[in-house]
Amino acid sequence: MTNLTAPARPQIFERLTLAALGLLLILRIIAVIISPLELYADEAQYWRWGQTLEWGYYSKPPMIAWVIHLTTALFGIHEWSVRLAAPLLHTAAAGLIFLTGRAMLDARAGFFAALLYALMPSVVLSSNVLSTDGVLMPFWCAGLYLLWRLRSGEGRWASAALLGGVIGAGMLSKYAMLYFLIGLALACLIDAPTRRAILTPRGLLAGVIAALIVAPHFAWNAANDFATVSHTVDNANLGGDLFNPENALTWFADQLGMFGPVSFLALLAGLFLYRSRRGEEASPERWLLCFILPVLIFILGQAVLSRAHANWTATAYPGAALLVAIWFSRGTALTLWASLGLNLLVAGLFMAMTMLPPASTTDLGLDNAMKRTRGWEASAQQVFAEAERLGATAVLVDEREAWHGLDFYARDRKLPLISWRRYAGPKSFSERQPLEGAIAERVLIASVHADLRPRLRSDFASFEPAGQVRIDLGKRGNGCPISRVFQLYIGEGYNPPERTREWENQFIGEMEFPEPPCPTAAYGG
Repeated sequence: MTNLTAPARPQIFERLTLAALGLLLILRIIAVIISPLELYADEAQYWRWGQTLEWGYYSKPPMIAWVIHLTTALFGIHEWSVRLAAPLLHTAAAGLIFLTGRAMLDARAGFFAALLYALMPSVVLSSNVLSTDGVLMPFWCAGLYLLWRLRSGEGRWASAALLGGVIGAGMLSKYAMLYFLIGLALACLIDAPTRRAILTPRGLLAGVIAALIVAPHFAWNAANDFATVSHTVDNANLGGDLFNPENALTWFADQLGMFGPVSFLALLAGLFLYRSRRGEEASPERWLLCFILPVLIFILGQAVLSRAHANWTATAYPGAALLVAIWFSRGTALTLWASLGLNLLVAGLFMAMTMLPPASTTDLGLDNAMKRTRGWEASAQQVFAEAERLGATAVLVDEREAWHGLDFYARDRKLPLISWRRYAGPKSFSERQPLEGAIAERVLIASVHADLRPRLRSDFASFEPAGQVRIDLGKRGNGCPISRVFQLYIGEGYNPPERTREWENQFIGEMEFPEPPCPTAAYGG
């Protein structure tokens, strides 16, 4: 007897994927719109970049600024409009992962892979804020899908042209797209169908298109002292102690949080069991490993050498979601359901955290985790009110994060906002504008670092205390208050000494107005 339900099964998983991703998208957009969280410093920085469209910016390629420029042009300047693209981009990435899984195995594998990606803890967090990883992911996932189509003999010239386009756009999103090129090279080495698809005129077309898209960005870098490239090199932090094996444990814990505990352990178990698999059936797995292992191994090495942020492995996990889904959907899906269930629970908790009012986060002991996204509007209002009251010609801050927070929330200000240069030249985007000319006549210094104030004092002939601005950000778990404190000074006679090692060393150990330690006993600690 013919099984009339069998042909419908792929359609069931297609509909389930569409429904699940659509529901998640709606919930995430709602969460972004109603979230009480203010922008954190990097988001405010990307917004500032987007005010002028360039082919590059100080520390990142331009795509994220272009995206924010588009959403804020359409919907006005709000926290939610800066972040609006995040859930849309991750949903697009998950949809492309479904298409890749369906092409590699079947719609069932695509369904599981898409949800494994969409419910990853890191993706849940990244869907509520806009980051370069979120902007990169749809291009990375599109690259996997288009390359697999080329490998399978589908699409041909159209797929090749689109592949070049998404590789170029990925490079304009984040330099981590270079890992895709490494994976592509490895796939060509070990996989004959990929080699036959890429080492052809179609592969050349993809390369030419990618190069044409990226060329203006590198031309911008060449005209701007390779600002973006040099920042990326500096971020590797390879100038200090170059052997820290204890960081491997931190890396492992980070990956449990990035991919999800069950998902990551399933990936490791699958890698161990994979050694016994041979033949054509294993070729999709070998192919995917080309786009997973180089990222994980390189970042683990970086962590042991120096340091590595948890999100630096982000590009490994679209392929990992596909790999785990293919491995475990062939037999029992218990591991997949367990991973999805735990990730869904975590996703719900994360989403709820972003929507909680301050009183609730205090009761739950979450204020310390939220402090970077609080109090910036109040900070901007009070600092610039003091500047006007005191007749300042500019406001000077001594922290990059403070500059970006004040910059966004005082975007209609009349006074210049300057970021103090501790070193001879600018070390961040916030330091691009120097303090010079008429704006340096009577400066309100809003300092957040007690150990930098003696250095700041040395830049001015007159440096008089002018009070402080204290912003309540909640309480720590032990009851101690969390505050953002701007110690205020009026500085006149700006004449900074040469930034030499001798100048720097003379202030070691010196502080002005340090915050007293919290008397934890008084708070029940």
